[in-house]
Amino acid sequence: MTRVLFTYLLFVLSLFVTNNSIAQQSYPFGQEWAINGYVGTTKFYGDCSDNTNSIFSNSPFSKYFYQDRKFGAGIYIDKKINSFITLRGTLLYASLKSTKESEKIFFVGDTYEYSLSLVIDFTNIFFGIDKYRPWNIYGFVGIGFTETLSDLYDLNTGAHLLPSGDIDSSFVGGAKKRVTETTMPLGIGVNYKVKRNTKVFFEFTRHIVHTNKLDAYPVEGTNFESFGLINIGISYDFNLPSHWGFSSNPRYNGKSTDASIKAFNKKKRVVMNTKAKKRAMKKRKNYGRARGKKHRW
Repeated sequence: MTRVLFTYLLFVLSLFVTNNSIAQQSYPFGQEWAINGYVGTTKFYGDCSDNTNSIFSNSPFSKYFYQDRKFGAGIYIDKKINSFITLRGTLLYASLKSTKESEKIFFVGDTYEYSLSLVIDFTNIFFGIDKYRPWNIYGFVGIGFTETLSDLYDLNTGAHLLPSGDIDSSFVGGAKKRVTETTMPLGIGVNYKVKRNTKVFFEFTRHIVHTNKLDAYPVEGTNFESFGLINIGISYDFNLPSHWGFSSNPRYNGKSTDASIKAFNKKKRVVMNTKAKKRAMKKRKNYGRARGKKHRW
């Protein structure tokens, strides 16, 4: 998994190094923002499971694909850097459950995740930029933190268990503190534009957590555990208000900032400020007053 992530990051870096046009197409800070909301189902991958974590046992044709799924929901804040790269901030809540029938145990828990990710638009990279294209396929990878609370139970009696598997006779519900760990979310998704500023999207995400305690059942030799999320959501695109000072198109006040043009305008005002001009302006003003009196009721 680490090799896959490293290859992915090298690919992204190569885009910046080999394509100078990317830097030239960057959007201003006030443009190309999006807020996204989504809901989905979670699936745990770790020690407290009879799932072998193979590709076949995690496919929709396996019974493990549908077992112990729980609720997950969250929001994204996206800022598009250019046509290929988007920076994403994530806040996620996910409830977790998994059963290991071979040892008659199961765990339940929940986690909060906050992370920062880099989103790559594969469609624009491989098929060219098209602002009228209604759909896009993208991938993302990031880093962040999780705040997790998990409890282990006996499958037959429902008794709360210690990480060693022994019964915890002194267990008091809600007395534990959440455990903070680093996480690496990565996934792939597709979105479809339904209106000018509105899209719907569908994603598969894997959240790899650097811990052996996500399931409250630490096993020696395990350094990472994870949970998956299949989610659907809606996205709304917007630009920041211009009065916040982030407008990329400031209102033109009719004055040039070019030094040579300023000098020319100043000289023109001096040349044009003659007696003949003053007499003409006075005559025009008097004509306007007389015309106004003539048409006054």
